[in-house]
Amino acid sequence: MADSYGWAGKILRVDLTSGTITTETTDTYKPFLGGTGMGWKVLWDEVPPGTAAWDPANRIVFGVGPITGSGSPSSGRSSVVTLWPVASPELPAAGHFGGHWGPELKYAGYDGIIVQGASAKPVWLRIEDDKVTLEDASSIWGEGIYRSTNYIVNLMGPDAHVACIGPAGENLVRMAAVFTDRSHRAGGVGSVMGSKKLKAIGVHGTGAVKIAADKATWKALNQYYLSLMGANNQCVVARELQAWSEYSPGGTRWSGRKGVLWGAASPPIDVGTCADVEHPTDDAPSPINKIGMRTQKGFNDFGAEGMRRTVRMDGCHACPIRCHIAADHPELQNYGLTRFNMNTCMGNSGSASYSNTAGANPVSNPMLLAYMANNLEGDYGIWNDYGGWHYSWTWAYRNNVVVDANNPATIPDPANPGQTIPNPDIGKPVLQKYLSRQIYTGQAATVAGVPSGTSEWTRLRTTTLSGSGAAPLTLLDNGDPRWLQFILAEISLPKTGTTYADGSVFPQTLGYFMGLGPPRLAQAWPELAAAMDIIPSVHQFKMGHTSHHGVETQAWIGAMVNAMTAVRDANTHTHQNFYTNGLPNSAAIPLQQQIAQELATDGKSIFSVPDNSPAEWAWDLAGTLTPMNLARASIVAQSIIMYEVQNSLTECNYTLPVWASPLKSRNYRGDPSLSAQVVTAVTGQTYSQKDLETAGLRSYTLYRDLLALYMEHWNPGTGKDMRNNFDKISNWCFSDMGTRTSSAFILPRAELDTAKNLMYQLFGFDQTSGLPTAASLTSLGLQDMIPRLTAAGLLPA
Repeated sequence: MADSYGWAGKILRVDLTSGTITTETTDTYKPFLGGTGMGWKVLWDEVPPGTAAWDPANRIVFGVGPITGSGSPSSGRSSVVTLWPVASPELPAAGHFGGHWGPELKYAGYDGIIVQGASAKPVWLRIEDDKVTLEDASSIWGEGIYRSTNYIVNLMGPDAHVACIGPAGENLVRMAAVFTDRSHRAGGVGSVMGSKKLKAIGVHGTGAVKIAADKATWKALNQYYLSLMGANNQCVVARELQAWSEYSPGGTRWSGRKGVLWGAASPPIDVGTCADVEHPTDDAPSPINKIGMRTQKGFNDFGAEGMRRTVRMDGCHACPIRCHIAADHPELQNYGLTRFNMNTCMGNSGSASYSNTAGANPVSNPMLLAYMANNLEGDYGIWNDYGGWHYSWTWAYRNNVVVDANNPATIPDPANPGQTIPNPDIGKPVLQKYLSRQIYTGQAATVAGVPSGTSEWTRLRTTTLSGSGAAPLTLLDNGDPRWLQFILAEISLPKTGTTYADGSVFPQTLGYFMGLGPPRLAQAWPELAAAMDIIPSVHQFKMGHTSHHGVETQAWIGAMVNAMTAVRDANTHTHQNFYTNGLPNSAAIPLQQQIAQELATDGKSIFSVPDNSPAEWAWDLAGTLTPMNLARASIVAQSIIMYEVQNSLTECNYTLPVWASPLKSRNYRGDPSLSAQVVTAVTGQTYSQKDLETAGLRSYTLYRDLLALYMEHWNPGTGKDMRNNFDKISNWCFSDMGTRTSSAFILPRAELDTAKNLMYQLFGFDQTSGLPTAASLTSLGLQDMIPRLTAAGLLPA
């Protein structure tokens, strides 16, 4: 048999109902590359509209791509596709995690796992090369992720990697996640594993990914790739001026400089100036084996305190960036938790909104709260949705208590930009209104985590906590971290089967509501739904999902279009990575604008457009706001489709693509064709940038029609008009956005319509409905979808 390069060639299929395990060929999914593309294809072929997330008929697809496990930079991700239990209705979406699990799956000989059915008892899947078995999980069902992972690793050996759920997933908490390697999580999909009684998937492989290119070619390509990489989020200019760079913006995540220490290392390590002492005549900013010393994202969040607690940087397989901060916080031991934790981004900053972070120690307490939440969420298996439900909680708590900057007396008037109206949330104590009367007033029956006779609201505000012997403390107002131990445990409790004195079956505790996730929480609390639509600080964008990297960039309309086309938060970082790369973008030095214009017009992308500059710049200068145009639409299209490509290959969109570089010798230009070069070298099949984009557009188009099919089933008529029923944003986006952008820009409503028209034009969608046309489906090799779409009334005339 001929060698297979890149792809392992096999997919595992696990039927939990029957207990059967089979394999099938990867060939069916190669036109979609792998990862999310494979997942969308499985859902289209196998899961009919009307299936719910927790139905046995639903699939959960763990997918990787042809370059995963090859060792190419930042290729350690895995995609998890399923019907999204967080959304309402439950539409197809994907979670993603990093670490080493995905490459290990490739080493075991598989490009993905399709899980269907539901087990009658708790099980875990054991994969050791071609030996695959379902094992009894009764001894770890109900246990946290840390103990469960250790249990499986002790059985399989120290080289095994485990994807696991905690009590939140077992108890069908919609905000549950799948965790691997302790700190990597695929948010929102944990309860699907729980509904199938699948506790974990342990993988150990002894094989390898075969690479078609010879060793010299492969080494040279990797060296070239690494030479173009910057720091976290592809920042290519350091925070402070350094010898190798002519620019210093002061605001990027490239925090490395002389005197910045990993303070908890033994001995402490000075990350240095990032000068390449080995090659001082080159313009390279640092040796490629020290890229991970360039950034500590917690430095942005916590300053010197963040660095003082850093042990080292860690991260995913084959990633030079090392974005995960391994930190030592000894105070956690006072609360029965390990002092060592690891995570990045919201894992280190999101929990600030739980309570007053200053407390008794305004320097260390914010980190204490953040690391405690990170530890507990990681063990219970809870996803915080980039702070999404933190903001919902903050809004509810403050409405019950105070009027302040987060709950102002007046808010922008969506109908009249520049004017204000009274805040409709003032005087609406939603917690008192929606928590069950018995829980709120302390008349509840005994429920795990909520003692009889204890008012939940009192417990939030003052507590003695069982056995502490301490005087009552104001948990929230004083920043006491024990509040987190209470609420995160309560979120993870079972959500059905408990009957209260008032006859209610659902435990209407705060933990119950927070576990619903913002979309369903907005349905339960109409006041929150109204706030999400008109108040930027509630941090929601559409369908109740977080405006994560949605509108906080000056690339305002592009970022919004990115976000409005997704079921979940705008998890594509491409716009954000380019906007915050640190390169100057003023009238005097319009470097970002020039690079973006080249990307839009160089003819290398399937979305390339004519160069009509300066009339049609693809990127605004800093502090300016110009109308949407075709060049800008090209950049947005490339951003959306490359996100799809990277989640299918699977690469890390948190860092990639490399549109800019730190190299002065290249005039700071990156190389958008890097992914294509890597896939070509690994598989031996020639891919251009256009070829990868075509595969990404094929996957994205299939996904678009899959969404329409499901939407049409749940709410007849909605899928036939994706333009107005799905591609939408909140009303606050049309008012003063000063709290979410660098300048107080106001989005004209007409600009959104222009953006839709241009994007549909580039994607081959119908202008009226926003649906793919028969011509676009045929051009992408998806003509077999046409009969089904025609029958459903979802093929534009």
